[in-house]
Amino acid sequence: MNPTSLIEQIRAGTAPPNIKQFAAQGLLPVPEDELISVQIFLCKDQDSAIATTAFQSLQKITEGTWSRLIENRTPDLAIIQFCLEQNSFPASLREKIILNHSVPDETIRRVAAVQSGMLLDLIINNQVRLLRSPEIITALERNPFLNFDQKRRLEEFKIEFVFKKKKLEREEAVPVEQTPVDDILAQIPNLDMEAVRILLEADQEQHEELTQEQIEQSMRNLLATDDLTQVSEDTLSIYQRILKLKQGEKIRLALLGTKEERSILIRDSSRQVASMVLRSPKLTEGEIEYYAQMRNLDSELLRQMGQSRDFLKKYSVVHCLVKNPKTPSPVSLNLLKLLREIDLRNLARDRNIPDVIRRQARHIYEQKEHR
Repeated sequence: MNPTSLIEQIRAGTAPPNIKQFAAQGLLPVPEDELISVQIFLCKDQDSAIATTAFQSLQKITEGTWSRLIENRTPDLAIIQFCLEQNSFPASLREKIILNHSVPDETIRRVAAVQSGMLLDLIINNQVRLLRSPEIITALERNPFLNFDQKRRLEEFKIEFVFKKKKLEREEAVPVEQTPVDDILAQIPNLDMEAVRILLEADQEQHEELTQEQIEQSMRNLLATDDLTQVSEDTLSIYQRILKLKQGEKIRLALLGTKEERSILIRDSSRQVASMVLRSPKLTEGEIEYYAQMRNLDSELLRQMGQSRDFLKKYSVVHCLVKNPKTPSPVSLNLLKLLREIDLRNLARDRNIPDVIRRQARHIYEQKEHR
């Protein structure tokens, strides 16, 4: 059997005990990184013998290997969390976790709340992260191990950067929809060239303002949307403002705006504007999952989501895309192999999705069931 398939079964909870035991012992023929990740998963197995074996195997991993995994540009968060929980591990590993810019701010916030000594110094020294995530500052201030010098430095940082920054934002605030292209690129350094081209061309387009009748019709269309049966006054106000924006301004708002603005722009009649929402660095996992379920979303947007590695990292997004009848069939067919057996079985009975998806779900389910 394919070793990768065995790992999927272990994570899905369908693997036989002997397979889990082999994995816990480190006997599965898979890359070391994958093996370590699944052993961490097995540390919480209901079978205490398997959990103990997995934990003992992990204790034999060399510091060099842990360092390599921790310093990865896209670190496995389960590995990061495991290393943070091991008091017997060298302090140098925790230092490398804090110094890895790819580790999420939320992880650093949890570290900032409970650690002490030089680890707190490293967190305080990373002013970029502190500015980006004020929650870390709050965690540091509540940490009982914060010493006098660290408190002083943190207070100086707040006065020098946080308070002054807020004052400047109040005095010199520029509406998001008027953000210069250079500022957009500074905030989204990995924005693809196609998006930049679309934005620059949109800025050159002539803008025709909507008539009052067109605005009222758009408002009626919004209120008739299936997934917006109850629209707040704030949402209506935001929508009215968006209706009056130029194409380039809408694109800026899609990239840098608020969650409420994105929820409206993802439905925009312009596919270019809607697609920019999917490029927003502010997009949350909850929003992605919500969009994946939307049956009134442009199928091309669902295609883009189904072809994005970043979006597919969350299992619920994969599941929602396959269940959405608006998702193009080639995309859904490609995602079926990522689903768990129980979900495949349910999809095989779901009359709301295309026949070709149901048949393939049944086929894959029967294959997995007879392994």
